[in-house]
Amino acid sequence: MFAQTIEEIEAQVGKGELDKAKATVDAFLAKEKNQTKSDGWWYKGLVYNEIAKSEKYKSLAPDGRMEAFNAFKKYYEIDPKAVRGTLEQHVRLFDIYNGYFEMGVTNFGGTKFDDALTNFKNALMVEEFISGKGYEYNGFKFPVFDTTLIQNIALSAYKANKLDEAVIYNKKIADRRISGESFLDVYLLIVEYYHNKKDLANREKYLNLGNELYPENNYWFQTEVEDVDENDKKALFAQYEKLLPKYPGNYTMRYNYGVELYNYSLAKEKSERPADYKTVVPKIETVLKQAIAINKNNPESKVLLARSYYNLLYDLDDQRSAIKGTTPADQKRKDSIKLKATVMADQVIQQAQDAYDLYDKRPCLKGSEKANFRSVADFLSAAYEYKGDKVKTEVYEKRKPTIDQVPTLVSSDAKKIKDGMTKAEVKAILCDLATSMTPTTAYGSTELWSYDSYKLNIYFDKDGKVSNITSIRQ
Repeated sequence: MFAQTIEEIEAQVGKGELDKAKATVDAFLAKEKNQTKSDGWWYKGLVYNEIAKSEKYKSLAPDGRMEAFNAFKKYYEIDPKAVRGTLEQHVRLFDIYNGYFEMGVTNFGGTKFDDALTNFKNALMVEEFISGKGYEYNGFKFPVFDTTLIQNIALSAYKANKLDEAVIYNKKIADRRISGESFLDVYLLIVEYYHNKKDLANREKYLNLGNELYPENNYWFQTEVEDVDENDKKALFAQYEKLLPKYPGNYTMRYNYGVELYNYSLAKEKSERPADYKTVVPKIETVLKQAIAINKNNPESKVLLARSYYNLLYDLDDQRSAIKGTTPADQKRKDSIKLKATVMADQVIQQAQDAYDLYDKRPCLKGSEKANFRSVADFLSAAYEYKGDKVKTEVYEKRKPTIDQVPTLVSSDAKKIKDGMTKAEVKAILCDLATSMTPTTAYGSTELWSYDSYKLNIYFDKDGKVSNITSIRQ
């Protein structure tokens, strides 16, 4: 009777009569005496898995794939030798895994993130069962830690707004210190999660880990700066001072701090400057020189430092003009201030000229860069005028009107870059020069062109064609 039932199920499956096969196997296992027979559970797993894959019959078992998996687990429990499974290299289990994984991918692509989360988690459950048994199929076996699947689960949970669940899976990746461009979001999201939860201990743990693995990313220091009220300038400056040693190579943090210091002091009219502004001004020079040492090719810090020196130059000139007396002592004071002002004019020239040269060699500029370019031309013209050099003053005065003729860099041009384009085609679209060109093996490429101006990374394959495009995350 048992053998006859098995033959009947096999025949029904062979004919594609899955409805009849389901009825037969269900009836067989409904009898208590048959529930200890491994073959009954084997065939239930087989039938229900086929139903799950069938558009025609899947409504017969809405959760057919999970019922199939549970049936197979029962089969392996009853028959430790797993003769039927071994003969097929346990392919049915791998098939169930593939079914869940593919459904997860389809759900995610269709923005059904809750369904994607469920299916990816089920795929992981099946994978862990297979790995726990040590099974392989045609030489394939699952990795000890399936990074891709774990990341898919975390991202699906995040997209489904199940943040408590997302952080669990992201931490599985972070705790293994897995890094690379595609894993940056893992660390960002963990830090964001604990920041919002006000769990400073865990935030600090993963922020430090993220900073160690991605030291060029600015999110880490920005998160810590937000710990203080931006309107409480003394607290804000103290926080920056505390963070400077922690982020020794971070250009942006030093530039931002310089901006805050400048806006607090020299950007204001003299009558509106705070009482302690003279103690703040020297810090502007210190942090901006640190920024320049970190990145000599970014003109912004040079512009701000030149602007600071320019303001100080005219502060000195105002002091000199305020001396109305004509005594030898008065003249001596004037001469002393004049000497200091001349030294300050030279400092304006040095920083402004460096920034001017960087802008001048660029084939195109953003609107804000053109404004900075005009500013440093102004600073140079004024500083040379102060020194009495009319020839050089004239050079920069003549240059200022032509700055608007420089082609304007349009950030949206970055969207025109497509896979398969040649290097020449990329150069024709992006008017600016690549910030850096470096060898790489990421994404199967051989060369990486980074464009800070477009916030864009472009990867080229061995044939010199675009193989991948990513945004520069800061």
